[in-house]
Amino acid sequence: MWRRAPFLSRWARLGLAVLLAGGCAAKADPFGQQVKRIDEISIAGEELFSRGDLKRASRNFSRALTMSRSVDYLPGTAQQLNNLGAVALEEEDYPRARDYFTQAYNLNQDRQQFAAASINQANLATVAQKQGQTAAVSQHLTAAQEAALQSRSPQALGRVYLQWASFYLDQNDPGSAQTFLTRAEPLATTPELKGALFHHRGRLALARGDTGEALEMFCRALAIDRSVLDRAAMAADLFYLGETYQTRGDLSQAWDNYVRAFDVYAGLGKKAQLSRCLKRLQEVNREGSLGHSLERFEKLANPSPS
Repeated sequence: MWRRAPFLSRWARLGLAVLLAGGCAAKADPFGQQVKRIDEISIAGEELFSRGDLKRASRNFSRALTMSRSVDYLPGTAQQLNNLGAVALEEEDYPRARDYFTQAYNLNQDRQQFAAASINQANLATVAQKQGQTAAVSQHLTAAQEAALQSRSPQALGRVYLQWASFYLDQNDPGSAQTFLTRAEPLATTPELKGALFHHRGRLALARGDTGEALEMFCRALAIDRSVLDRAAMAADLFYLGETYQTRGDLSQAWDNYVRAFDVYAGLGKKAQLSRCLKRLQEVNREGSLGHSLERFEKLANPSPS
């Protein structure tokens, strides 16, 4: 299970901080004020996105894109193209997602913003993965790694290594996944990266049949992801906790964690994941003769046409 395509706002806000620290804010610089306004609109869009409100998030990002272009603010333009790509990816509009991410990549690459370009290529890898294009995933991750190396950013490189690990886990290649998790470990210094590191360590342990290690890793990932309220990551952690308990035969605990994952996914409006959770709930309810009602979950996962 791949985690959400990352936004570029952290890079844009870093640029804004540098701009304001240079005294632009004190001089009431109109350009600096416009950049600040664009960033505020983008952050509001990200919050809407995190709640699963894709239509309103898209409106915010589109508005921020128009404003960025109108004042020739290239970092903002690249950021909003990437953000709109993330919306398209969530909507499963893969051609449009690819187009937005490619535009963002070309703009960042031309400006030698290699850390941001690395994120764009990693997001293109996610698009390819969603479409089952394994060779394209590898190509985009290679390009993301090259850009991360050019950026000299440990976080950018760590992010790519973690995505390589996820790719190899999806390919049932635990040895290669272990290699990239080892490379990523000293670079995972932010909550986002630490949460992803523990999550993929849990997946690796589960693939190897070590359910005790898997439980520990997923619990640690969940604690970190909850601390920064990364809902998509939390839901993935909870789902894999359910899967680990199901593998151990502890079906009551599996039920509880699948329910928690279901509710977080419901808050995000993730229909495909709701269906996946419902299937697991049906399995453990039947296998464990738990006798729980599935009505609430079936209504949310399969809503009646209005």
